[in-house]
Amino acid sequence: MANNLIPEELNALIQQYLTDGVLTDKERQVILNKAEKMGLDRDEIDLYLDAEVQKIDQQTDAAVRKQKGKTCPFCGGSVPQLTDKCPHCGENITPEASKELQEIFDNLEEALVDFKSGKDIAKSKATVERFMRKAKMYYGNNPKIQKLLEEVEMESAKAEKVAKANARTNTLVRVLTYNKILTICIVVAVLGLLTWVLWPVNTYSNANACKRAIADALKAGNPDEAAELYKNFDNGDPTTWSLGDGDEIAQGFLNNGEPEKALAFVGTRDPANAFDDARIIFAEIEKAFLE
Repeated sequence: MANNLIPEELNALIQQYLTDGVLTDKERQVILNKAEKMGLDRDEIDLYLDAEVQKIDQQTDAAVRKQKGKTCPFCGGSVPQLTDKCPHCGENITPEASKELQEIFDNLEEALVDFKSGKDIAKSKATVERFMRKAKMYYGNNPKIQKLLEEVEMESAKAEKVAKANARTNTLVRVLTYNKILTICIVVAVLGLLTWVLWPVNTYSNANACKRAIADALKAGNPDEAAELYKNFDNGDPTTWSLGDGDEIAQGFLNNGEPEKALAFVGTRDPANAFDDARIIFAEIEKAFLE
């Protein structure tokens, strides 16, 4: 945000707080609250404050360097103004070395930004490795270089991990996109597997298997489950029932003290035309109701 776009009253407050070169959290909050009341965007003012603080830091750093002298690009030590040899590491300080160090800084910081943004990871990695080798070889003792190298290596590893994961996902998407037949086959196979796994146990197509399941349900004292199996056999079509007349299931309801369910289960049959076992069941149901 340009300085001339900030109201004079707010700008005066900002300059007042920056007089000592430090902007505390409390001072920042006061400025942001005032800006918000003026109808200004808090985020834009916050970024403006960061820029102003950075300017002050740069000015302070330049003044300190001017007072102390030059900084050795090899070890980061302070060097007197009129000396071309570092008293700490003994290296000769040349304009070429300082220029090369600045180039390394610029490229590593640019690559660091690319890593964090996920932009062109492969190209950034190749570039950064070249400058990292040079930085370690010639300027490895410089504390600023050491700190920057640590951050670049950490972000490089993160970016590479994310890039590999994205590559695997994109490969799968491409395969499924360009191989529609394969995609259809996979979908059909998955649906078939789900149908097989989730299909209800009571849809038997084999009479003997259904009979065994009914017998197990009755043995466990669960005539409701047995009746459901019986009714759903062969898709619930009573004309295809081949399991017998189901008298054992009716008896199971009677044993559980549920004559209503027993009657409902066998109620579609005519007792006069039933077999002897069925007549016995009807008689027992009648007795249960009378009791």
